[in-house]
Amino acid sequence: MNGTRKSDLIRRLGIHPEAFRRSAGNWQLYAAVTGSAVAMATGATAAVIAGEADTHGADTNVLGARANPAGSQNLAILRAAGLAKTTPATGAPSISPNGIVPLYGTINTIQPGEWVSIYGTNLAASTEIWSGDFPQTLAGTSVTINGKSAYLMFVSATQINLQAPDDTATGSVSVVVTTATGSVTSGVTLNQYAPSFSVAETSGGVQFVSGIILRSNGSGAYGGGTYDVLGPTGKTLGYPTVAAKAGDTVELFAVGLGPTTPHVLAGQPFSGAAPIDTNSPLTLYINNIVVNPSFVGISRPGGTVR
Repeated sequence: MNGTRKSDLIRRLGIHPEAFRRSAGNWQLYAAVTGSAVAMATGATAAVIAGEADTHGADTNVLGARANPAGSQNLAILRAAGLAKTTPATGAPSISPNGIVPLYGTINTIQPGEWVSIYGTNLAASTEIWSGDFPQTLAGTSVTINGKSAYLMFVSATQINLQAPDDTATGSVSVVVTTATGSVTSGVTLNQYAPSFSVAETSGGVQFVSGIILRSNGSGAYGGGTYDVLGPTGKTLGYPTVAAKAGDTVELFAVGLGPTTPHVLAGQPFSGAAPIDTNSPLTLYINNIVVNPSFVGISRPGGTVR
């Protein structure tokens, strides 16, 4: 991985360089956080801005200095490394109003098995990231959703990223965050679908969905020539990206696109391909044109669309 892309990944994950060096995940960890999707582009000449129930936002800082409440469009996956630095919690934890959302999402509705963010204060005693082992406690913090333990990926005083546990329930359920200084209960809606595209960057007021263009001829700038990063051609986003053109095979990153067959268990490593159920109501648009994806499903824990 070149230095520019690695730096962007560090910013995306909201971790300090030291923490990144300790983590073995690198790009694979990012893929596990976001899931992936592949579709044939049919006339897209810039970013792919599309979705099952529309795209939820992220702000100019990809890591989501989430200063606004969940109703804002200004969300993203994690806080920037500088913002993630935190002092130990000095009081009981609290959760922001409507502060439980899918990664990059804005809606207080999540899907079992999906990657989720919780925003608030005093949520953890320190900033910690998992080792890819799906811990149920991290930095002294644990979370339950509808009474079931969640799997923590990242914790800080102001943000938790986790994988929601499996559950057959739907409707309003309780979320409990417990730390050494106390606990707090809030609510969230469980649903079969809670879609949220990952956002690479926002540039010039335009949000760019996170994705790659697969290169079977070895001409890509990344992965030993196997892919280019999707975005405006050039370095508008701070690292080399390429705009998709008609006929390109594009892989997008998203979570919460619905149940799969076979079911992929939450809290366990997974690689392969588990497509979403054939009756799932997913429609993908590229440049306002309906596209029939070649695959939509899970290829990494937490949700995948191809």
